[in-house]
This record gives sequence, C-alpha cells and structure tokens, in this order.
Amino acid sequence: MNKYEKFTKLENKSYSDVTRFLKKTTHLTAREWVIARLCADFKNLSNRSEMTWIGENLPELVPFVDEPYTRQEVSNAHAAFKHKIERSGTTFFYAYYAGLIGQEEMIKIIHKIVSDLQLLIETESGEISDDHMTDVQMLVADTLHRINESLDY
Repeated sequence: MNKYEKFTKLENKSYSDVTRFLKKTTHLTAREWVIARLCADFKNLSNRSEMTWIGENLPELVPFVDEPYTRQEVSNAHAAFKHKIERSGTTFFYAYYAGLIGQEEMIKIIHKIVSDLQLLIETESGEISDDHMTDVQMLVADTLHRINESLDY
C-alpha cells in the first residue's frame, strides 16, 4: 500500500492531542474526523466507503491510531460524524434564523469558520485556494439570503 499522506503532519501527536486540537474548532473527536476523511477517500467502484478495509488498515493509514477498528466501529464513527454535522448546521442556521445573532455577527462568525477550515485542511496536508474559500462563503451567504427572504412575511 502506498503511504497515505493526509495525517503526516500529526505523526508525533497522540490520539488525545489530536482530539484536543479538534475540540478547539469543531465538535469532532479524532476518531470521527479520521474515519470521515478515510471514508471519503477510500471508496469502491460503487462509490461506497470501504469500511472493513479502512478499519483493518487504520494503524497504517493514521499515525496516531494504534489498533485496527472493526467494520462496525468504523460505521459507528462515520454515523456519529454525520450526526454532529447535521446538529452543528442546525445550530448555526437556527441562531441566525431565530434572530439570536445579527447579520454583522454572522459575518464575523463566517470569517472565523473559514479561517478554521483552512487550518483543518492544512493539517490534513492539503491546500485550499482562495477561490474555493470564496465559494464556501458565497454558499453560506446564499443560504443566509434565503433565510432572510423566508423571514419577509
């Protein structure tokens, strides 16, 4: 197997170190983050994640994971990731929709989110273009615009 390069910047970190790092910007644990990344990167011809293979090869793929996972452990971590993403999105958009935070504060939050996104992508040894970040900001802005329109009774 070729060396998987996503987590090489974390080679000298422990599982706990990575979870602490993630908790500064996300609601994710190291387990959920790693499994989500691997499920996205390792899919079969049917575009389904190779959960058994991922679990069996986890220690070779991720420097801060010492033991393989069962298929069920991989599936559970991936489901937990998806659940947290949904809850986070609901929290984010609800706060604006319900008027709990205003437009100016939301813009500041979006800029902080973009900064945190860049940090996470760079930690995965990836690069993110300014154009891509602008696309993300525009997508969020469009969603907020739709929320504003729905509030105009």
